[in-house]
Amino acid sequence: MNKNRVFGIAVAALLWSAFLFGAGWMGRSLLAGGESPRRPPAPTSYPATTNPLLDEVWGHVRESFVGAIPSDTVRNYGVIRGALSSLNDRWTILVEPQPRAVEKDHMRGQFGGIGVDIRVDDFGHIVMTPHKDSPAQKAGILPGDILIGIDDLDLPDKPDLNEVAAHVRGNPGTAVHIRVLRADQRMEFVVNRANIDVPSTDWHIITDTIKPGFFIGYIGIHQFTERTGAEVKQALSELKQAGSQAYLIDLRDNGGGLLNAAVDVTSRFLNDGVVLYERKHDQADVAFPVTRDSAAGAYREPIVVLINGNTASASEIVAGAIQDTGRGKLIGEKSFGKGSVQSIYDLSDGSSVHITSAKWLTPNKRAIDGVGLTPDIAVVRAANEANDGKDSQLDRAMAALREQK
Repeated sequence: MNKNRVFGIAVAALLWSAFLFGAGWMGRSLLAGGESPRRPPAPTSYPATTNPLLDEVWGHVRESFVGAIPSDTVRNYGVIRGALSSLNDRWTILVEPQPRAVEKDHMRGQFGGIGVDIRVDDFGHIVMTPHKDSPAQKAGILPGDILIGIDDLDLPDKPDLNEVAAHVRGNPGTAVHIRVLRADQRMEFVVNRANIDVPSTDWHIITDTIKPGFFIGYIGIHQFTERTGAEVKQALSELKQAGSQAYLIDLRDNGGGLLNAAVDVTSRFLNDGVVLYERKHDQADVAFPVTRDSAAGAYREPIVVLINGNTASASEIVAGAIQDTGRGKLIGEKSFGKGSVQSIYDLSDGSSVHITSAKWLTPNKRAIDGVGLTPDIAVVRAANEANDGKDSQLDRAMAALREQK
């Protein structure tokens, strides 16, 4: 039985860096011909904020800056980013309304849209790839079509990916006009939006060619979303029915996601105990115990977990718990090392602020943040392996499972 799923994400673009905002005035005077030093002009009166110094600086900017003056909204976002950057924490950031809406959809695993992956090519163009049986594919959009317009909006030469995604998405049942460039031909399509599911997990049976009759259940988890717990539960059930005798959990390039989804997935393989601890600076450590629905028991077949340098956050929680409890081995490369908790506060304009509020620890209270997880069996995957259809890490993981049976 094969249950591969197409994993597509309309946008894989989240904001994980903050930008420093600064404004100032610098003048130089030539003391010749009896000239006296020039003084900066007095700023015009503008509506005051609660920061008199900022008002003073911005007044000089409005009077003297040679370029275009950004809107108050853009200015305020810059001020917020500058203030947050003073915390010296890369994960405490402001996320503006459009990327925040995309982020929410991403975590839900479902959104109203046309069912395309979009990416920026080397020339700054937005290139589309429609999902199978999606509204976009049914309307006639083909892989490689370059998006040049959405409804009445003509895209600039180097459009912002998040803004494009926000315009393409919308309520199911509504229509969107898509203009594309295909070769040298301009084409237009009317596409009716629908509910687009973005699975976080794919699974299938691997038949071991070295050990005939040995079946391995492969579970690839790409991100921990609201769907992940239910998808992994379904995967385990179907793989078990298909004869799986061991499980290979692939967390490579999984950047994390929701904490409760990570706890749910880990709990499928542990009988009891703690999945992780949460540590704040002024409180006792909080334990997150194994939890599952009353009808479910832990799967006891051998497991291994694949990790690499992009395995981060919630995926490190799962891998760390499996390793600490001795439930299975980690194979691959050292993980990223993001073991911090971000509390997300949605703001009145649709933006959000993500604030680091705690650290995650493994069941043995090992720190993850800035350290990462060291695999039990180190295997570096060569850069050209994917092009050659090879995967040395997967091969080593299968050998490790074979050794346990």
